[in-house]
Amino acid sequence: MTSAIQSTPSAISCDSPIGAEILGIQISQGVTSDEYEFVKKSLNQYGVVFLRNQQVSPEHQRAFAQGIGTLRPLVYGRYSLPGNPEVMIVSNIKKNGEDIGISDAGMLWHSDGAYLANPDMYSLLYAIEVPRKDGVTLGDTVFTSVGQAYETLSDSMKDLIEGQFCINSFTWHLEKKASLGQLRRAALTPEQKAATPDVQQPIVRRHPVTGLPCLFVNEAHTTGLVGRSPQTSEALLSDLLTHIKSKQFQYRHRWQEGDLLIWDNCAVQHLATFDYGDIPRRMHRTGTYGPAPEIYSR
Repeated sequence: MTSAIQSTPSAISCDSPIGAEILGIQISQGVTSDEYEFVKKSLNQYGVVFLRNQQVSPEHQRAFAQGIGTLRPLVYGRYSLPGNPEVMIVSNIKKNGEDIGISDAGMLWHSDGAYLANPDMYSLLYAIEVPRKDGVTLGDTVFTSVGQAYETLSDSMKDLIEGQFCINSFTWHLEKKASLGQLRRAALTPEQKAATPDVQQPIVRRHPVTGLPCLFVNEAHTTGLVGRSPQTSEALLSDLLTHIKSKQFQYRHRWQEGDLLIWDNCAVQHLATFDYGDIPRRMHRTGTYGPAPEIYSR
């Protein structure tokens, strides 16, 4: 696409360790190759970026995602937008007694597609309807830097996990959500289960663009550490997950209608907050393919 209005984009960092607002790009007016490159460069620097006051149709969102990566089809096709199979509806709104979209996404810290052999690289979430109560915006999304989390580990912990692997599982993830009373989505079909087998991934992966180390265990999908006793695995994994969730690494996004939020699933993990109950919330999500995680060694 070519931009109807030429502008020079800029990024303003948030008052937090990660996160930035990108100015000077209007998705609906077309995006130049230079603007796509600026977005990707900003993602490499900040991990998560957002563009405000956007008017983004599903076609705009798909095209923009395609401009920074390769669109990935959805595991849960039943929650896709009619006519746009790569666009997922994320919503608590019901129609005829059923959720119009996926309503339990993000209740545990995770990176998108961590349970896949080729996890998602970028995720894009567009805000259509944002819940509010008594003038206060609800339903924030919180991000944490897994790069900074790795860098601040002790040398002894880095030695302990270097070259080691974990198991990530989507089936286990759904079982865990059910045990916590969080599961609100439809059960996986046999075909979906077959398409999402458990995978072995590095505990520390090399970022495919920057080459920097990033922790790649998360509380939503990681069942344990390879080659460790159950007790040692549980204790070590607990320490790593607690460290990843430290507030010193976090950015909290307070949504506005028209926000397009983009994040790098190698560099950050995220958590949705569910403080809005039945107050309507609706988002559209797309994702792009990423490479197979490469193990990081110092």
